[in-house]
Formats: sequence, C-alpha cells, structure tokens
Amino acid sequence: MLTDIEIEALKSQRKYFIEDPTKASYFELLMSKGTNFTCYIEYLNSLSDEQKINNKITTIRTIIYALHRPIQFVFFYWTVLLIILHKFNFKKPIMKIVLWHFILRSSGNVVDKFGDLMSKYYANTVASDNDGIITYKCRYDASTSEMHPLKWVLTRQFGTILWYVGEIFADWYPLLRTRAVARNKQSIWYVYFTCGLFNFSKISLIIYHFMLNPKDLYNEHGVYRGKKVNDFYFTYWIIQLSIIYTSVIYDFSVYYALKRTVFQKTNYAIGFIKNFKTISEYRILISAGISVIFLPIVSLSIIMKYYYHYQYHYDNLDFSFEEIRKSIANVPHYMIFIDQILLLFTRHETSSIVSKSDTYSSKPIHNLSNNQSININNSLFNSKYQYKKLNNNASSIMNGSNNSLNTMDDSNISREDTFINNNQSIIMEPSYSTSEDININVNNSFNINEPLYSPRKRSITNHSGFSNFSSNQWNIYVKKGNNTSFNPLFNPSNAFQADSTKK
Repeated sequence: MLTDIEIEALKSQRKYFIEDPTKASYFELLMSKGTNFTCYIEYLNSLSDEQKINNKITTIRTIIYALHRPIQFVFFYWTVLLIILHKFNFKKPIMKIVLWHFILRSSGNVVDKFGDLMSKYYANTVASDNDGIITYKCRYDASTSEMHPLKWVLTRQFGTILWYVGEIFADWYPLLRTRAVARNKQSIWYVYFTCGLFNFSKISLIIYHFMLNPKDLYNEHGVYRGKKVNDFYFTYWIIQLSIIYTSVIYDFSVYYALKRTVFQKTNYAIGFIKNFKTISEYRILISAGISVIFLPIVSLSIIMKYYYHYQYHYDNLDFSFEEIRKSIANVPHYMIFIDQILLLFTRHETSSIVSKSDTYSSKPIHNLSNNQSININNSLFNSKYQYKKLNNNASSIMNGSNNSLNTMDDSNISREDTFINNNQSIIMEPSYSTSEDININVNNSFNINEPLYSPRKRSITNHSGFSNFSSNQWNIYVKKGNNTSFNPLFNPSNAFQADSTKK
C-alpha cells in the first residue's frame, strides 16, 4: 500500500494522464501513461514489495533482450558466414544488400523488443451492471501495440519502416542476378517493373500504418477503440495479400527473363538436386513455388474474415496467418545466402579444376594411330556461367574441322565422366591426377581413367598407338636406361633402330 506521502508525490505525474485523448496534442499522447490517473494509483496500491522488485528485474531483462535481438535474428549467422566467405569485402553489391538487410531488419527487432518496456497503459474499459447502466473500470495492461500510443508509433510505424525497407534491399537480389545473365532487354524491363510493383506494395504498407493516428486509439472517455483498430487490420491484410501476389508475379517475371537466356541451355535430365546445386537462377524459382503453395491458404483466410465481418458482424475472429506470411517473406531471403554459398563452392571447385589442368593448356595430345590432334584450353574450366550444354550444334563451343577439335570458352562444367565421341558431345570430369592419364583411341575418344604410360612400371600399358613398334621392343628400350619421360611426339621405332645401329 502507498502512504499518503507517496500518493502526494505521485500527483506530479498527473500531467502524463490524458482523460480526453481527442483533445490532446500528438506529442502529449506519446508521452502519456494512460487516460485515468486513479487507475494508476490503484495499480501501484495493489503491488507488493516482491512484485515491485520483480518489475525492476523485468525491465532490466527486457533491455538486455532488446540488445540481444541482432544476434537472435534468424539471418545473423547466415550473414556472418557470408561476410567470412567474401573475406570482408563490403564493396561487392551482394555484401551491401546483405548488410543493409541485416542492419535494418535486426534494428526493427530491437525496436520491437524495447516496446515491451511499455507494457502498461492505465485506461478505462466499459462495463455495465445488472440494470444495464454503463460504468467504467480500470485496465492496466497494454497487451497489444495499439493499446499504447508510444508503443504503436515505435514498434508499428517506425519498426515497420525498418523491417520492410530491409526486405526491399533483399528483394533486389533476384533482379541483380537476372540482369547479370539475361540478354533480352525487353524481358529485363518486365523484371524491373514487377520488382518496382513488389517494392511499392511494401511501401504502401509502411504508409498505411501512419493512417492510424495515436489520437484515434482512444475515445473521449479514455476507452480503447477496438473496432476502429479491427477495421484498420482488415485493410492491412488486403495489402499483405497484395504483397504476396506481387511477390509471385515478380518471381515469375524473373523466370520468364531467365528462360530465354539460361534455362534453354539447362540439362533437366540431370535432376532437380543437381540443377539446384549448380544453377544459381534455378534456386530463385523455389521462392515462387513456396508462395504459390501457401497463397491459397492466405487468400482463403482473408476472404473468410471479410465474409464473417459483413455477413455476421464478427469483428474479433482471428484469421491471421502471421507465421505463414513470415515464411513466404523469408524464403527468398534464405535463397540469397544458399545461392551465394553454392556459388562460392562452385567457384572453389572450378579453381581446383584449373590448377589440376594447367599441364593441358600448352601440351597437344596426338592420336598416335591416325594423327588426329585435340587441344584442350584452360578456358573450358575458367568461365563465367555454369549452365551451357555442349553438343555438336553449338558451333561457338566446338570446332571439329580438319580432324581437329578445339574446346572454346564455356561454363563451369559439372563433374561428370569426360569423353569425346563421334557425335562430338562433351561431359566434363576434372578428376584426373596427371597429364599422362589420357588414352586416345581410334574412335576419336579419350578416357581419363586409363594411363597411356606408367612411369612406375617403366612400360607401356596401352600399345594401340604403336603400330610399328611392339610392346616388348619398347620395354627393352626403356630398361636399357633410356629416357622414360613420356613424349607423344617421340617415335620409339626410330629410336630403337638408332640404338641397335650403335651396337
């Protein structure tokens, strides 16, 4: 219980209680603690000493939790991982997108948690006795953000700016990826337009939150206007539905642009998992699929909410699917991190392939039976994209004239078995160990798995190219101490005859 001296001291705070919020200024409402000073005194009188201490502990814990929110943010560890993988290079556009996305959205979470410090707002609530006479009772708790003017401004108006502007930064990622590979200018403009439409739907939601003024939260009797707030959220969910629809439209415009440039060259026969791992733009479509799956659920919930509102005047039915909405919104942002990690992984694999294939860049390989030569260029392993299909129809990739096949600049090739056959189709497998592990046969194919010459055994393991020189002659020549290094231009028959002449 409060003493008379304590009650007298509390009277200095009466100015923070607005009995008629409709007549108060905007800033007076933000600084207010309630609409009924008597309710405030009544609440303090109901507290025990233990409860007072517990309230102080709760305040300290809320502040610590608010400062902890960035680490608790769902994309925190993804962001840290990406920063490390990109070696703290914040000049890259992708790093700027990821950083702004993290900073703004995590700041919104911090602001939202600080709103828990405003858990009390001392106002009136309507009650009636048995005779139907309307009376007013005290209400202490502000269970929702709309019940506290400052909490509403801080967590829903300012917090919404941080959340959705952060999302807008991340929404630009598919646009940047598409612009990097698509060559059709008309389809790119479709992506620009749908991206702008998607961003505008989120900006409209930010603006719409400012349509509910703090002065509209309580009436002239200091009673919370629940119906007005419910009406606000009817339109709110319509805008949320438009955000989901524009998100799907945006994703499919990206697909349309990529289909003309990328997916026509995609080998779908290798399966979903392989395409998901190796093709960046293939992963963008996952978010569209998630949206399409859950879009009917969200749409139906909003339709049912309107039906019961206008047909039966039920205003308090909770049809919100906030968790599903968050899932739909977060899936494209998860794909940013998955896409970047897989791209860096592919780049690392490609660099390993290049380092292993250095000896092929300058050494011609001869078919010793019919003198058909094949030159392998390192650019085959060090290219910009990952999804070109190599076949005999792609003249820019292969040139087989004059019995010579030159592989030109192409994409990062998937790890499949390497062969060149009579149809001149190529599937690349970089898993070889030495430059000698190549066998050229008369069918114009080479096999990485079977070595032509074994330095350890100092003998020829495949003699198809030595038509005029037997394997025994070669092994005799080698065992006499002659040079055992492999040279595809070397004619062992001449060397053996010369060696016999000396004797």
